[in-house]
This record gives sequence, C-alpha cells and structure tokens, in this order.
Amino acid sequence: MSTFIKFISRFSLGFFYGFSSFVLFPMMYYILKYRRSVVYANLKNAFPDADETSLRAKEKGFYRYLSDLFVETIMSFEIKEKELLSHVTYKNTDVLDKLYKEGKSVILTLGHIGNYEWMAQGFPLVLPHKCAIAYRKIKNPTFEILFKEARGKYGIDLFPTEETGLFLRKNHERPFLLTLANDQSAPPDNCFWVPFLNQDTSFFLGTEKIAKKMNLPVVFAHVSVPSRGQYVLDFELLTDSPQDTADGYIMNTHAKWLEQDILKQPEKWLWSHKRWKHKMPEGYSYGFTSKPQA
Repeated sequence: MSTFIKFISRFSLGFFYGFSSFVLFPMMYYILKYRRSVVYANLKNAFPDADETSLRAKEKGFYRYLSDLFVETIMSFEIKEKELLSHVTYKNTDVLDKLYKEGKSVILTLGHIGNYEWMAQGFPLVLPHKCAIAYRKIKNPTFEILFKEARGKYGIDLFPTEETGLFLRKNHERPFLLTLANDQSAPPDNCFWVPFLNQDTSFFLGTEKIAKKMNLPVVFAHVSVPSRGQYVLDFELLTDSPQDTADGYIMNTHAKWLEQDILKQPEKWLWSHKRWKHKMPEGYSYGFTSKPQA
C-alpha cells in the first residue's frame, strides 16, 4: 500500500486537481454523502441567519476544499522543497526570527484551515527554531509510519500528543517551536469554554497551560487560501510574556482570531469534524472549567 501511495504521489498537479473536481468531489458529496449531516448541522448552527441557498453553497465549497485537501495530502509524500514553497507563503516570519535571536522557544497556535500537511512540512525550511508538532497517532501502523515519514521529511520533530510533556522536559540544542492545532472538541469538564461561531465551545487547555507554566511566547498563525493550492500563513505575536497575562487571555484571543479567519473563508475550515459533540455542563460558565462551589 505504501509503495502504491508513493507511486501515485508523483503524478502531476493537474491530474490530481482533475481527479479532485470530477471524481472525488461528486463521489464524496453526491454518492457517499460523507458526513454531510455533520457538516450541514455545523454550518447551520454557526450561521443561524444564513438561508438554505447560502448554507448549501458553503457546504459544497467545503467539500471541494476537502477533495483538494485529500489529493494534496497524497502529493505531500513526494513533494519537493521548491514545489512545496511555491504553494505555501510564510509572512511576518521576522516575529519568530526576533524570538529566536532572543533565545526563546515558542508555542505556535492555529486551527485546521487550509492544507496543514503542506504548511507544517515547510516549517523547518523557513523558520529558525527547532520545529516540533504534537499529533494524534494513526491506529493503522502502516499509515502511521507513512504519514510520519512524509510529515517529517524536511526535519520537523513529530511525537504523539501524550508525549508532549516528555518533549518539553528535554534539553534542546536550540530554541524550539511547538505547534498546537487547537480547534478540536475538548472534554467538557477539562477545557476552556468560550462562545465560538455562535455556540458554546470547548477548547483544549494546552496552549495556555504550557505557555504560562514555562513562560513561552505564543504566536498565532493566521491562515488564508487566496487561490486553489495556494496557502498563506501570517504570523502574529499573541503574547511574549504569558505569565503576565490574565487567566484566559491566551485562550480567548486564540478563539477570537481563529473565528475571524474562519468567517473570512468558511469553506476552508474542517466542518466534517464533530466539533460540538460536547455541551457545556449545567453549572459551568465561560472560561476554564471548574464547577462553582455550592
């Protein structure tokens, strides 16, 4: 299987986008109806004032993006440096250059907008830090090896999420940049609750928890998709002194900036994820979850 995937990953970009438009999109959207009920419900709740025509347009736009994302992920197994950097633009990297020169490691926080495989692959090619990503292991061991090899081909350090603490305790030869994609559904009683896309939403705590404990600057990556197959990361300093910020400032700012980016190009976010499967428990309020004392 891995040999076959690597073989087809050498096909031309035109072939892949043709397959995406004329085979994969109609198959996922019209035939398999892959998670359409989840996607439509998420969109309807996020855009309560949108009419049926607008919601269906956003839904179709998302599935076209998802189809492209699938074929671009296959391309990532054999994509070369020059081609990769022709598809991904990294803006305001001077924010990270400055922190690196100051000897500071960084938490990079972002959401699943655009082709996160390509964007992450290119980090070691353009950023000065030792680049690392915590990820969720794939249950199939063959695909786990294959994807880890592809993601780390240009030098990024990859480790399962549960090993984040071990990574942080290591003695690193140079300042590191730890990337945390924070937009997935967190356990309702151990998270940060915030209004997000018109819904009560739980976020994982790691971004703020790690930043404050180790006093690591936090940088947010705004992602946009100006055209098909073109991705732009725009780095913005969220805070360079997290221990001086009020509790919840980092999480609230992350949620606000991510929401703003999603609203600009809603079809480029991962709506197929069951983002709102958890509801805020009775007696809880916005912020870090801790049930009020009786």
